[in-house]
Amino acid sequence: MEIETRIIVLEEGQNLDTVVRRLEKGWVVRFKRGSSLLGKEVSVRTTLTGTEPLRWSPGNDHLAVFCEIVCSRAGSFKYTFSVDSSSETSGSGYFLVMPQLSINGNPLPLDGITCQTHLVKLLGDLSSWKNRLRVTKESGYNMIHLTPIHELGISNSSYSLSDHHALMDSIHKDGKKYTFDDVQNLVNEIEKEWGIITVQDVVWNHAAKNSKWLLENPNSSYNCYNSPHLRPAYVVDRCYHQFGKEVGEGVWTDRGVPPVVDNIHHISNIEYLLRAEVLPKIQLHEFFQADVAALAAHFSDLVNAAGGPVEAPLDQELVLEVDPEWRRFGRTVDMKTALRVFNRHREGSWSEEHRREQCVNLFREHVEYLNGKAGADSWEIIMSGLNSVMGHIRYERTADHGPKRGRVDPENPLTTDYFLHLESSNGWKDEEKLAYDSEKSKFLMAFNGWIMSSNPLVNFALSDSQVYLRRELVCWGDSVKLNYGEKEEDSPFLWEFMKTYTQKCAKIFHGLRIDNAHGTPIHVAEKLLLAAREVKPDLYVFAELFTGSEQLDNLFVNRLGISSLIREAQSAHDSHEQGRLVYKYGGDCVGAMIPKKTRLAPESIAHGLFLDLSHDNPSPILTRSVYDLLPTAAMVTMASCAVGSNRGYDELIRHHIHVVTEKRLYSNWEREEEVSLKKGMISARKVLNNLHSWLAQNGYTQVFVDQMNTDIVGITRHNPKTHETVVLVAHTAFDKNKFVDSPHGLKHIPIGGVLENVLFEINLNVTVPEWEPEDLEVLIGLSNYEVKIREHVPPEEGSMFRLHGGPMGYIELTAFPTGSVVAFKIKLSDEASGAADQINQLVEGENNDLEKEFKFLLQDLNFQQFNHLLFSCEAEDYAVIGQGGYEVPNFGKFVYCGIQGMIPVLDKIRENNDLGHPLCQNLRDGTWLCDYIVQRIAKFAGLEMISTFFDTVLGPLRDIPYYLRPSYFEAVVSFLYRSVRSVLLDKLSTRMLNSNTLLRWLTTSTVAFTGDQKEDVRRRWRLDFPHFAVGIWRNWGRDTFIALPGCLLHTGRFEDAKNIIVSFAGSMRHGLIPNLLAEGIGARFNCRDAVWFWLLSIVRYVEMAPEGKNILKATVRRIYPSDDTIFGEDEREEPLLDTVLEALDRHFDGISYRERNAGSSIDEHMKDEGFNIDVHVCKETGFVLGGNRWNCGTWMDKMGSSEKAGNRGEPATPRDGAAVEIQALAYRVLQALASWAGDGTISRKSVKNDSSWTWEHWASKIKENFEKEFFVEADEEGEFINRRSIVKDSVGSTLKFTDYQLRCNFAIALATAPDLIDESKAWAALDTAKALLGPIGIKTLDPSDWAYNGNYNNDDDGTNKATAKGWNYHQGPEWVWVAAFYSTARLAIGERLGGERLQAAIKEVQSRLGACHQHITNSVWRSLPELTNEGGADCHHSCPAQAWSVGCFIETCQKLGDLTNN
Repeated sequence: MEIETRIIVLEEGQNLDTVVRRLEKGWVVRFKRGSSLLGKEVSVRTTLTGTEPLRWSPGNDHLAVFCEIVCSRAGSFKYTFSVDSSSETSGSGYFLVMPQLSINGNPLPLDGITCQTHLVKLLGDLSSWKNRLRVTKESGYNMIHLTPIHELGISNSSYSLSDHHALMDSIHKDGKKYTFDDVQNLVNEIEKEWGIITVQDVVWNHAAKNSKWLLENPNSSYNCYNSPHLRPAYVVDRCYHQFGKEVGEGVWTDRGVPPVVDNIHHISNIEYLLRAEVLPKIQLHEFFQADVAALAAHFSDLVNAAGGPVEAPLDQELVLEVDPEWRRFGRTVDMKTALRVFNRHREGSWSEEHRREQCVNLFREHVEYLNGKAGADSWEIIMSGLNSVMGHIRYERTADHGPKRGRVDPENPLTTDYFLHLESSNGWKDEEKLAYDSEKSKFLMAFNGWIMSSNPLVNFALSDSQVYLRRELVCWGDSVKLNYGEKEEDSPFLWEFMKTYTQKCAKIFHGLRIDNAHGTPIHVAEKLLLAAREVKPDLYVFAELFTGSEQLDNLFVNRLGISSLIREAQSAHDSHEQGRLVYKYGGDCVGAMIPKKTRLAPESIAHGLFLDLSHDNPSPILTRSVYDLLPTAAMVTMASCAVGSNRGYDELIRHHIHVVTEKRLYSNWEREEEVSLKKGMISARKVLNNLHSWLAQNGYTQVFVDQMNTDIVGITRHNPKTHETVVLVAHTAFDKNKFVDSPHGLKHIPIGGVLENVLFEINLNVTVPEWEPEDLEVLIGLSNYEVKIREHVPPEEGSMFRLHGGPMGYIELTAFPTGSVVAFKIKLSDEASGAADQINQLVEGENNDLEKEFKFLLQDLNFQQFNHLLFSCEAEDYAVIGQGGYEVPNFGKFVYCGIQGMIPVLDKIRENNDLGHPLCQNLRDGTWLCDYIVQRIAKFAGLEMISTFFDTVLGPLRDIPYYLRPSYFEAVVSFLYRSVRSVLLDKLSTRMLNSNTLLRWLTTSTVAFTGDQKEDVRRRWRLDFPHFAVGIWRNWGRDTFIALPGCLLHTGRFEDAKNIIVSFAGSMRHGLIPNLLAEGIGARFNCRDAVWFWLLSIVRYVEMAPEGKNILKATVRRIYPSDDTIFGEDEREEPLLDTVLEALDRHFDGISYRERNAGSSIDEHMKDEGFNIDVHVCKETGFVLGGNRWNCGTWMDKMGSSEKAGNRGEPATPRDGAAVEIQALAYRVLQALASWAGDGTISRKSVKNDSSWTWEHWASKIKENFEKEFFVEADEEGEFINRRSIVKDSVGSTLKFTDYQLRCNFAIALATAPDLIDESKAWAALDTAKALLGPIGIKTLDPSDWAYNGNYNNDDDGTNKATAKGWNYHQGPEWVWVAAFYSTARLAIGERLGGERLQAAIKEVQSRLGACHQHITNSVWRSLPELTNEGGADCHHSCPAQAWSVGCFIETCQKLGDLTNN
């Protein structure tokens, strides 16, 4: 067996106790941190490995490290994890390691189990077992399921045991006493000789009412001594018993209730008598009420002793407290509380004595009131119980579907007793005394049963339950419910008794079925199964659960380590539902995605043991038709899970072989007149069982169910490796009055390959119409039916079908009567088989030559070609090759035309095996998508060879059968994508190839923003998808240089970075670079910050690129040599350094101009004053100032446009004055120039027109004034201060209060220049800014600010000024790129502080990166968005993929990596 790895991703607060994850022994379970646990210390423990936490793999990258264990033994194992050394569990779950069964040393897959159930009491003595069990061998089963072999109780029920440590009497023979060793020897013999293993039921929840050991150890039960809360229920039970006894004796005949109760009038009279006369006499209310006189007297004594009223009275209602002994009028109240409520000052009292009298009287009245409420509650209980009792009586006496018991007598009582009663019956009034007798009450034991729609985790015998009192129990009057308590110390005898019993069973048998599993206290079953697995580690455990909830089923499966849950075909009401059950429990779907050896541990349903009939249900001969037995058995056979049946089904036993009432023995194989291969459908069952085992042994794990008409179902089992297929068609018979000789109008069966073999044709024929009388001594089935079997039928000789078009054509069912089954074996055609082999070799790494060829071709591609291959949205494809994206019917188009667009969709399909996805249907319908991929790639220059290669590897899909095409397409495209991405990352940076998954996704995403190399540089770069992919809106100056360091410098694309820097330098005007480049012709110079991000990019280039300083000598072609130059009329060339110095000089000298073409032609909303641009340097502070009230010169540039709401022409965030981030950018740039001047890289040491303003002086001026101007101290007071310990957003704004608004921009400043401010104050400011943080973004305004609104909607045409036309774009929505600067700032400040602060910073940033990782892996764009709405909610108007978000987080990841690696 190949070792596989299953990954469990841990998320904080995620308790997955109801999620089933099935694994095989030898597999590896790998735990990884989820996004919520990044940056946190996580300790993982499992019950497989003990109390010590698992060790994480080496490394500091929380996205990459993991801890893992090998599934070394079978069972269910819980994992828990805690965070940051907390003693509290932060999450949990289970993984289920399946047992490895074997027969004589040969593996038996769980899906290959074929099991037959036998009632042991019908097998006779042990010496005759083999003769009676041989039918199992001859029928081809490989597992025998026995009911308990232990001593039965007085009812003779197979599940009511009187001694768990003794064999049942029927096993012994004529004085020959067999032992458990004899049984074990027989079990071993059956395995060795017949190749069959044996499993047995265990009964833990009850014991027969005549069990001697129970009478000797009454504390092992729930009785009226150890559970006094049951005393009222016992009294009610004896009242019902007495009434039923009187009915049987004729006492109530003259009142319309004779001994024979058989009609609705009798029922009505019984109900009236019980309600009006019998039950009221119990006076149940007295058990819930208090003795008023006694309590009043006691209260009077306390009041007298108190010496006066209480000082702090209470106003509340008292509560009647339960009497521990549950006596009549035994309830009481809390007297301390009573004194505070009633012993108080009383207005109108004329003396202390009178006051006390008033207090006592009011107390007495209150207790009487409480008694009244209790009386009403008790009557509701009586009526609820009566309703339950009458439902039981109706079912048993008059219901059409009930047994109609007739006469009331001790064998058929009117009601079922709920309690064991060993004393003579003297009427319930005398028997009530027994419940309070310290000895006799121990033997008034509660019987077991089950409750409709109850919570199985709740023990209905405990004091907080009223099940016995309300008569809600469907009671087994032969079995006492066992009382284990909460721990072994509560009932040591019972625990040891059952542990020994369980281990003895585990020693003898290969597996255990848990009887009444949902009713057994789950902690009991847990511990007893642990004991069983000590004896037999690979114990097969199965059970039938009636929880009514798949979630609760899963909880039982997980906690108990249940290998298989019993599922029943008889629960289906028609063939369609039965087919659905086969599909649900029967394996993967045909054509499922090809699984990877290492993948996420999927959530799965519990493994099934699918029965055509269980021993609890009547024969389908009665409920359906005799003709349904064969087709239903065949359908069950085709399920890819364990399957089974009940003894008697194959022999055509016509009635229910009841676990209680049946006394006849099974037929004996030595007596041919009783049973043989010719009897019933035994020979057919052997064919079916052999097929089921063969399918499991040979890897036919995939299933498909096709409803051909209301009665005919086709089921396919498919081998996903060889692609061989078995198709079985069954003609069911749910309606016993319907028989069809030859169905008409059936759709034909397409062979989908080559018909290799007709495995069999089987049908059931009637030989004699009349049924024989039943044998009174032996269980013998109907003899007037026989099966006709034809195996390995030549296709042209089929009797039930006709073959059209040869072995690759189609099959028409012809003579296919009710009760028939036929099975075909199909293989792939040679062409399809060859195509599948070719693809398998490629995706499994076995075609090295082809793989090398592909990587060789990819090495020659440039980044633009990678962009076309992977990305390119539809607008770009239209612009470059004149065609759009591929339309998938009922789905739409992928977000990218390149293969990256398909990957998120294919990933989801693979993870969920969603073969119903429209993409899968499109692939099944044809290979048009393959053709599109190949032809599209061929249209891009330089990708012709790549297109040819794609055609080579996608071409074989044309020969793949349609139903396999989705899985092979996914495998091929995923292989191509992995190869392309690997080469791309290697070309970008080897460091990126070996980085964590988030950084690899971010790095890959950068290529999406690379433009066409054939275009000039002004069109090479686009920042947002899909809104700004093409045209004049493609290039933005500010956005470009925010994104450039992360997207280009950190990814090693220095030449591209240089070209963009130099290109934008050429467009400088007024000492600024354009906000919107607009292909140069219509460039707008209306932003103050873009030039500083550009300058910083140059600094970063010099620092990061090889020979980076050479960029300063790069030739710039200035298209605006002067401010007044008209585009295209003049230009000049100069070194980049000159352009840089000009920008600084112009700022120092002051920039003031009016935008060209000012007015509606360039901005239809801006007020006239807004077109006036002003930027200058404050000589006092060194700060760069600019802007005015009516323009917005920083990145927060939303201009109001709603006339209706009144914000048109008004910037939402003008940020005039000294914007905080511009000061840090200037400081950082000036520092660099000072350094370059110092080392001789540049000759200029100061601004042009004032030599005293050296670069160093200017920088120091900014630093000297930054903290005192921008930081708001913790104790600072002022008119506009809302928050303290913050860095202001600006200094000197027109509106003044806006300076003090807490915004996110200071994080840009701290990340850019962390030394501008005292580290501790910077840390405090970042702490304050935590109020701004969203899951992946950061709020653009303090949520406590009056102007905050976190949800952006640019389509809002309302009258709210704050939000109309998206005016709140930067007034709350959570922007992603600035959140990256926050994280980088936190790391930078933490680095400066060191120690615990650094570690805290690393953990915080790791945690925040987790949310980004989660977003990017869930995004179809595989990128980060521009912004989100409040709380991380999706924003429809945000760009879902943005270069500056991606680039800034790449910088954060690199900073984090540098710190953690060091």
